[in-house]
Amino acid sequence: MIERALTALGVLLGLWLAWCLITCAQRRLARPRAEDLEGPLTLLYFYTPSCGPCRLIQTPILETLAAEWREAVRVRAVDVTAEPEAATRYRVWTVPTTMWVDASGTVRAVNNGVATAETLRRQWLQLRRESDASAPRQPSRIAILRPSGGRDVKRE
Repeated sequence: MIERALTALGVLLGLWLAWCLITCAQRRLARPRAEDLEGPLTLLYFYTPSCGPCRLIQTPILETLAAEWREAVRVRAVDVTAEPEAATRYRVWTVPTTMWVDASGTVRAVNNGVATAETLRRQWLQLRRESDASAPRQPSRIAILRPSGGRDVKRE
C-alpha cells in the first residue's frame, strides 16, 4: 500500500517538474531577442515562401512602407520555415503576420493576415504619438523674469 502511494507521489512529482520545465522554456522563448529589435520601433513580418498573399500582397506593401519610413522604422522579414523558433517565440500561428515591437521588446500591435498600408501607417502614427507622449517634455526655452516682488518666475 505504501509502495503504491510512493509511486503515485513520484509520478505526480515528475509531472509537476515536467510542467515547470515546459512553462519556463515557453516564457524564455516568448522574450524578444536583441537582434530582432533595432531603433525605437521594429515591424516584424512573418511569412513563408509558399504563402501567396505574403508574396503578392503583403511583401509589396512592406517594401513600399520601408522605403517611405527609411530610418524611422526597421522592417524585419522572418521566414517561419527557416526560423521556426522565432514563430514560437512570438506565438505566430498564421502567415502573413505583422507585429510592432518597441525598443524594450514589448509587442505593441499584431496583425494576423494581410495588413493594408493604411492600417500599418495608422498603427505607426499611433505608436509614435504614444512614445512622444511618454517621453519627458523638454521646454524649448526658459526665461526667468523678475517681477517687482523679487521672486523668480519660470515661463516657457
